[in-house]
Formats: sequence, C-alpha cells, structure tokens
Amino acid sequence: MTDMMDNWKQKELWTRRTNDFCVEVSRHTVPHCSYTNEGPNRWCVYAYIYPTHPHFAKFDGDKMWQKAATALPLHGGPSMLRWHRDANCNPTSVQVGADYHHDGDGGYTHCDDAGQAYSVFRDADELYAWLEASNVEVTGASGAFATKRPCGPQG
Repeated sequence: MTDMMDNWKQKELWTRRTNDFCVEVSRHTVPHCSYTNEGPNRWCVYAYIYPTHPHFAKFDGDKMWQKAATALPLHGGPSMLRWHRDANCNPTSVQVGADYHHDGDGGYTHCDDAGQAYSVFRDADELYAWLEASNVEVTGASGAFATKRPCGPQG
C-alpha cells in the first residue's frame, strides 16, 4: 500500500465562496532539499472570479501581470493566472493567485498548519473583502478575450 501512496500528492484546501467568486488557501508539501534550510510547506492564495463578478470583465488574456490581476491584493503580486472553461469553451472563471515562496518567504515553508500560517489567511481575508466590496474599480479591457479565446489544451 505504501508504494501506491507514494504516487499521490496531498494538498489541503480552505475555501470561502460567494455566488460571484471563491477565495482559496492551499498548502502542499515538497520533499526536503538538503542544500537549503527551507521547510517542506508551500502555501498559496487563489481567487476564482466568476463571470457574474464585476471584476471578471476587466481581464484580458493570459498575461499574469495585466492590470486586472495586479489590482488584486495578493502577496508579492500575482504568480499565476489561469482561465477555466466548460465543455463548450465558455469561461467559467479566471483563477488568479500568489504563492508564498518568493525570495524572503522562507519562514512560510516552516508553517505546518493554518494556525502557524495565520498571515496567509489574513491575506486571503483581505482578498475576499476586496472582491466582496461593491466599489471594485479597475479600468481595463472589455473582457472580450474571455469569449473569443480558442478552445484547446489549457496550460
């Protein structure tokens, strides 16, 4: 049984949702590296923004550093942006997130549980509040990209 379980990677998820968006905190582990003093934990915060949210239309393409993504209060700025689509290639959400594994973030790698990673959850609460606010204002694209993107393998 141990050999079979070695093929699986575990990931913990915490979520807060509304009808217009979801904020997720994740933690997974990586094998220990002998040439660094980093711990095994990797923390991330993601926002899944649905088409019904006013900020969704601000996204234009896959560029991670676009204004709509950088406007989000994310730790160190966005480090990923991914579109999710249904079987007909219609966008169902745009996922934007940040990891806590930048230069200077070594302390986060030693946070073994949610209690120790309280600042990650504080950041996630800030992101949730930002998305929940009715005054989300970013000038940008019309969102046309979301409906015109060709369907195909997602990266």
